[in-house]
Amino acid sequence: MTDGTTAQRPCGHVCWAYDDPASFEARAREYLLAGLAAGDRVRYVTGEPVPVVVERWCGAPRLRDALRTGAAEICSIDDMYGADVLDTDAQLASYTAMIEAAIADGHAGWRVAADATPLVLDPVRRDGFARYEHLVDRFLRARPMSAVCGYDRSRLDEAAVEELACLHPTSDPGTSLFHLYAGDGGLVLDGELDTSNHDVFATALRRADHDPDELVLHAEGLRFIDHRSLLHLHRHAQSRHGAVVLRTPLTPAARLVALLGLSGIRVEVTG
Repeated sequence: MTDGTTAQRPCGHVCWAYDDPASFEARAREYLLAGLAAGDRVRYVTGEPVPVVVERWCGAPRLRDALRTGAAEICSIDDMYGADVLDTDAQLASYTAMIEAAIADGHAGWRVAADATPLVLDPVRRDGFARYEHLVDRFLRARPMSAVCGYDRSRLDEAAVEELACLHPTSDPGTSLFHLYAGDGGLVLDGELDTSNHDVFATALRRADHDPDELVLHAEGLRFIDHRSLLHLHRHAQSRHGAVVLRTPLTPAARLVALLGLSGIRVEVTG
């Protein structure tokens, strides 16, 4: 797991891609044990039968004790997210209630690790869940909650994993060359945008942008952007009938915008 280079502190929202479910579970256990040590209530969300996972976890004394006291919980994907199309508003409301309950019980916050693969196998559901991933990112910025989202590379193709990983502040190396996520007063954009991912960037931009006014991209951590991605930004600005502001130290981006006549983009070169 690596932190993206950004101008703003990323929230606790992480994407892990895995090839073996057992490896994800082992990694999630360590993540949740760290949460217990920090005073959080923790939850593991699984696609397996819950009693099977509980039996495995009870082999570790710290987890067994936490499960007994309610400091740790294991639940199914259906119990966490529902069996039908995800209701984002209801889901975020349930998170608020769970955070409040954890705080009322004396915990510092709430920490979740979820294998979300079954929720994104269908392309239509994946589009909705990717949008939800961004809304969760916004939600987490102001609340004592952190979350890991796991995606199985043996069941999802590389493009699908990239579409999801890029909407997190942090993801495993190799899952996405860029990240687009919630920041203060706009979106944060970091990494590299080139011929390999400009279409993914256009999709991510559509899913993440819901500011009714001017869209500001804090791109101080952006290392490279090509003309195709700038064209996507320009078209996005035209479709939303408003300007897109790109704040970046990349002076070539400003020159390209001027050269191509991309009136929908205003580049503010940062130091």
